[in-house]
Amino acid sequence: MKKIISILLASVMIASLAACAGQNQAANTAKQATTAAKAQTKAATTAKAATTAKAATTAKAATTAKQATTAAPATTKAATTAVKAAATGSDPNAINVYLATSPETIDPTLGSALDSGNYANHIFEGLMRYKWDGKGVEPGMAESYTTSADGLVWTFKLRDSKWSDGQPVKADDFVYAWQRLVDPKVAAPYALDMGGFIKNGAAIATCTDGSITPDKLGVKAIDAKTLEVTLENPTPYFDQIAAFATFSPIRKDIVEKNGDNWTKSPDTYVSNGPFKCVAFNPDQKLSIVPNPGYWDAANVTKQSINFLFLADDNAAFAAFRSGEVDYLSAPPQEEVNALKNDKLFGDAAQLGTYYVSYNTQKAPLDNVLVRKALTLAIDTNFIANTIRQGAVKPAEAFVGDGFTTSGYTKNFRDGWQKYVSPSDYEANKAAAQKALSDAGYPNGDGFPKLEYLYNDNSTHAAIGEALQNMWKQVLNIDVELKVADWNTVLQDRRNGNFDIARNGWIADYNDPATMLNLFKSDSGNNDGKYNNPDFDAKLDAANKESNPEKRNQLLHEAEDILIGKDWALGPVYYYTNTWAVNPNLKDWSISALGYAFFQKAHK
Repeated sequence: MKKIISILLASVMIASLAACAGQNQAANTAKQATTAAKAQTKAATTAKAATTAKAATTAKAATTAKQATTAAPATTKAATTAVKAAATGSDPNAINVYLATSPETIDPTLGSALDSGNYANHIFEGLMRYKWDGKGVEPGMAESYTTSADGLVWTFKLRDSKWSDGQPVKADDFVYAWQRLVDPKVAAPYALDMGGFIKNGAAIATCTDGSITPDKLGVKAIDAKTLEVTLENPTPYFDQIAAFATFSPIRKDIVEKNGDNWTKSPDTYVSNGPFKCVAFNPDQKLSIVPNPGYWDAANVTKQSINFLFLADDNAAFAAFRSGEVDYLSAPPQEEVNALKNDKLFGDAAQLGTYYVSYNTQKAPLDNVLVRKALTLAIDTNFIANTIRQGAVKPAEAFVGDGFTTSGYTKNFRDGWQKYVSPSDYEANKAAAQKALSDAGYPNGDGFPKLEYLYNDNSTHAAIGEALQNMWKQVLNIDVELKVADWNTVLQDRRNGNFDIARNGWIADYNDPATMLNLFKSDSGNNDGKYNNPDFDAKLDAANKESNPEKRNQLLHEAEDILIGKDWALGPVYYYTNTWAVNPNLKDWSISALGYAFFQKAHK
């Protein structure tokens, strides 16, 4: 999922732990949350990061435990104890996970980053679900489904399952959530990229005059247990789409009563997945425990999980080394060799690309020759093999290795054009200098100073410094580095408040369209505001094409326009999943889409 995020990954929100406590203690809890946030910030700059992280999760445990007992409903004494322990961070058996800093949102409809998707996969569940071994999808809330002969109508039969507040999951819950997704008033990042698969989804999401409303979306409840979905075009891989967190059901009564605050308290953050929330502090952690009403509860771990939001990757690494974190996503690159020596490091293939975004609506980046020059001046081989120490592969295009067009057996990259040659940097430099000269800036003369935006992370910082140096040495231009917290970077990119920015995308499903659709002119994830009608037309044709080989050709032609003609982005490397893990943590898994699964994990 995912605006990458990058998995390497905090509009910092000061929220009180009253979200999981009695209202009579709200003021005291708010003070605790503020104290925890300050302690966590200090952790990023001191050698005692792990100790601080622990303090942030255990401070004033006695008071918070009393609050949690008041707020958390439980049917047995054991359940009450489990909820209380998870909410205070005092559960010695809890699985402590660090994926990223504070998330932009935990609303599954609004999330676009990988971290948000990971949280949603544990707390919510769509019609389909990702297999917990990380290998493909399988029926989730849907017990079974059928498709029409023309591939346009998918009919899902729902299981007997309950929301975390005990109410049954109904087909209408999906109808409401999906209509909310495409509602222009909601402005969900995936309204077009995902909502566009559904009949009328794109038309609704882009409507500005109210002529077509969300109730016209191609989804309807035949009865409480039957959902009928009509697609815009035949989509053989819609089973993968239906597992995506954006298509999770949401309760209309909860959202309409609480508005945007519905995710901020466990009392209102009602979910239908394997786990339910018992504590959420956006400066500290998201704590979840098994949802007893979930249809597959018998196969869910009995342990609670704390998703910790630490200050940065160095603070998270210190917490891992001290034993406060059991699973650490994307450990600092400089620590990888030591982790390997200690047999605590792991990696696996991932479908996605780390790249540079250009604000194509802002001079001089509105000039294709400038974008070409900046791209070819990047020594992707140095970044991949020196900075990332060979953990990743230098990118030659935007759609990376491992992608296959649905229904087509060949690797998307096999036999097709590569736009950047990592092995011939001298030729790249010469072409970059010529492009900049042709753009009217020979040897960088008269070129304005630009900013490169990236989120606070040691690897991103090292790459930013390398890019700054490469652009200076090859093109003789000055680029200032601008670092910000993750949530600020997400917002600035989305709003076009940048010149050049670090970016990345992990596939939402295994098809090149998941990458290329980012750059459609109307995509909510099109950070650089790239706009080429010919590119849009190729993708539209590919989305309508039922012949896999012809569709594969159209997708390649679209990528040719995107990079070969317009140089709309600068590909850097193809992602690899990396992690550090406590050897005592068992039965977890990770997928090529970047999702980590702890539904069956234990230690």
